[in-house]
Amino acid sequence: MNGVRFSDIASAATAAAVAIGLVLVFVPDGTPAAPPQPADAPGLRVPPVEQGPPTALFIGDSYTAGRGPRELSPSCLAASRLGWLCHLSAVPGTGYVSGGPSNRFTVDEYRGESTSFSERIPLLANQFDPDIVVLDGGRNDQFPPRASVLAAMIATIADARRAWPEAEIVFERPRYLSRPNDDLGFDESFTNRLLRDPAARGVAVIDPIQAFGGRDTSRLLSDDGIHPNRQGELDLATAITASLVDQRFAADA
Repeated sequence: MNGVRFSDIASAATAAAVAIGLVLVFVPDGTPAAPPQPADAPGLRVPPVEQGPPTALFIGDSYTAGRGPRELSPSCLAASRLGWLCHLSAVPGTGYVSGGPSNRFTVDEYRGESTSFSERIPLLANQFDPDIVVLDGGRNDQFPPRASVLAAMIATIADARRAWPEAEIVFERPRYLSRPNDDLGFDESFTNRLLRDPAARGVAVIDPIQAFGGRDTSRLLSDDGIHPNRQGELDLATAITASLVDQRFAADA
């Protein structure tokens, strides 16, 4: 190669390419092309972002959780029937007061001590961004004075609003399927006081177990006579779905 290095050949080739490029750029060919329009530029169009289904977060107790897998709980079955994604935070024995500082107990060896609804919200806010938040409790809050339970419910709603300001908040009135006519002291007067508080403005109220009033529900109960059996959970899911539809939530599905 007479002492000519490969790098010299590469440099010469690069210089030639640049020169040819300059000729191609600066010498007009007499028919200048129109600048490409967006429609002529394949791959530049951004497809519209498809909005996914609404997401619901249910916070509650053993009635909320059901007796099987999360996906088969009455709460998530109702969400599924509405076309929603479902998240569940349900701990047996807990409520707005129960499970909290004044009534702490050990849940199990894995989850440790219990938490009230409001105590779960900060952690849940780091995990989920729901469109609908359903608060389903109060069954285990019959021991404190009603004024204390009312204050705890209002505080929990306020915490949920701060955590998820864009979400719809749903308050599910507590009842047992074993005695659906019993409002457990959370009657219309109590609910109206709750809704009059500024923190609860715009909260939707559902009362699905009331639909079983006047019926013999014994065949829908498990052996403990309190919690729903599998058929009871299916019927409860239907009642929850109907209650949410009555609140026009079906339009969001």
